[in-house]
Amino acid sequence: MAPVPVLAAGGIGRGRQMAAAIALGAEGVWCGTIWLGTVESELAPDMRDVLYAAKADDAVITYGYTGKPCRAIRSKYTEAWKRPDAPQPLKAVPMQSILSGEPFRRAERAHRKDWMTYAAGQIVELVNEPVSVKTVVYDMILEYAEAMDRLSRVNED
Repeated sequence: MAPVPVLAAGGIGRGRQMAAAIALGAEGVWCGTIWLGTVESELAPDMRDVLYAAKADDAVITYGYTGKPCRAIRSKYTEAWKRPDAPQPLKAVPMQSILSGEPFRRAERAHRKDWMTYAAGQIVELVNEPVSVKTVVYDMILEYAEAMDRLSRVNED
């Protein structure tokens, strides 16, 4: 049986993080949150504001988004799911996502940023202004090359 390539995911939004994952044996990386703040992203303007203001500790684990544990930006919605009287999430995919869709749309229509949430990891605080996908990719490649160069010099010493 051929070896299965391993992709690292979670907490990767910069080239240094990508280099660390590769150095630890990953074949590649899977990035998510870093793309949300790009100008090409389809996030609503109010949700972008929430995203750009978020810090790492605002990426909380919730079951209220998908029914499975995932990180999402803290809001009144995610906090409501932590209450003792909150209903049990619907764990059958995609039932909880279907259930949560309407509250998200209502918050967006009413411009209620305090109720808006979106799946995002702890690197969310690196996403604080609109940039192009081109810039994200270019910066990531440049940082990756610099980090790998530093790693190669460590081996030479």
